[in-house]
Amino acid sequence: MLKNLICIVALTFTLLVFFQPAFAQIDGVEMQVDGMTCPFCVYGVEKKLEALGEVKDASSNLKTGIVDINLKKNGPVNIGRLNEAIHKSGFTPGKIKINATGKLTTYKLEGKENPALKVTGSGQIFLLTDAPDHEKEEFLSEKKLNEIEKATESGKKAIIITGYIHPHPEGIPSALSIEGFEVR
Repeated sequence: MLKNLICIVALTFTLLVFFQPAFAQIDGVEMQVDGMTCPFCVYGVEKKLEALGEVKDASSNLKTGIVDINLKKNGPVNIGRLNEAIHKSGFTPGKIKINATGKLTTYKLEGKENPALKVTGSGQIFLLTDAPDHEKEEFLSEKKLNEIEKATESGKKAIIITGYIHPHPEGIPSALSIEGFEVR
């Protein structure tokens, strides 16, 4: 019986250590890069991005101009650094699309509480918006906020948001325009 108990404890420990659920905080970073026309362009962009401390690896698609960027564990996405790396490689950065996992929260801006996503692991904050582009940015509509709050049971469950990042001036979190979401 002691032998069986030891086996059960060992099996449970193994399962807990090796089969923890994958809970990527920021996953699926896609960046549009304009101007890449040859394999050397692709190589240069990938190397500049991979030189950043937060980037694990990058792979480019020459036909679409999309660069897939994998971040290191618990690393926040720094739009300014990504854009700077693209500029230094001689190209023009475009839209950045991400999948971010976190909890619904609020962020106080100019005395008003605004809906935000606090990213799991890094604690990075994104202001949430419905607007697909930065010029027409508005904060998240009451209807969309209610839909998300209901799905996450008022923030008790984690949410994965897919959308585009819009940078803001220093000191104000970037906005994340919601293209879609799912709850875990």
